[in-house]
Amino acid sequence: MSSTAGGSGLGEGSKEQSVETDKPLWLHVTKLGKTFEGGGNVSFKCNYCGGIYKGSYSRVKAHLLKIAGHGIKMCPKITTSQLIEINKQVDEAECRIKRALPKEISLPSTHGSSHASSSSVRVDHSLSFRNEGYQTKKRKGIASSPLEKAFSLQQREELDGEIARMFFSAGLPFNLARNPYYKNAFSFACNNNLAGYVPPGYNALRSKLLERERAHIETLLEPTKGVWKEKGVSLVCDGWTDPQRRPLIKFMVVIENYPMFIKAVNCEREYKDNFFITNLIKEVIVMIGPSNIVQAITDNAPVC
Repeated sequence: MSSTAGGSGLGEGSKEQSVETDKPLWLHVTKLGKTFEGGGNVSFKCNYCGGIYKGSYSRVKAHLLKIAGHGIKMCPKITTSQLIEINKQVDEAECRIKRALPKEISLPSTHGSSHASSSSVRVDHSLSFRNEGYQTKKRKGIASSPLEKAFSLQQREELDGEIARMFFSAGLPFNLARNPYYKNAFSFACNNNLAGYVPPGYNALRSKLLERERAHIETLLEPTKGVWKEKGVSLVCDGWTDPQRRPLIKFMVVIENYPMFIKAVNCEREYKDNFFITNLIKEVIVMIGPSNIVQAITDNAPVC
């Protein structure tokens, strides 16, 4: 019993120590508990002025380092010597985080250039080759030729390398290169002056951009939905398996030449008997409108 408890405590302590190493300013406040705002927001008490505040680590940093514009009062009790020491701790933590980040390597050499991309900081492995007596081959005169300058051949090959590495490093299927929107995105970016543009990040893709795209698609589908009541629709459902091998049941409505996807239900850990499938079909009928349904079509499985 004691050894188990000791092992658990060690694991928790290591995790807490790792967090404090990356964010040392948590050691200068006392956490009082999480807030209702969610995320990384907590209620904390400053160990210097005794004030109680709410927020994430960025607010703790703004309070202790006396940074204005973060919606929190600057600590009035920290002395100059304490402020210098806290700044030193923050700088050391940021250096540790930067050293832990994965290092980017240079792109393969193209016919127009043997050096790495200048768009970001990279590890120049060509130095080690030169030190060992290996020299990278260069074609004379191409980098400064009129053809190279007119068509930006070096920049084109460098962009090809960046796009290819995106596929390789993220395990993206090569079939994505056939997606017209993939081509449209890069064509639009290259044909417009978008200096300083930063592609949307993780949160933007999964929230506002996804919601905006769905609302747009719903608007485009309104004319098709408008004729459901006049002509009626066929409700079609079928079992399917996605790439993660999850069992799905898909629902679509069909009217003349306009099939429309309604939804897919993940049936993991569900007993797919006739009652379960019937209830799913009923839910979709209510969603579409019972008066709009002409017939329901399923596959020929015995349970259907």
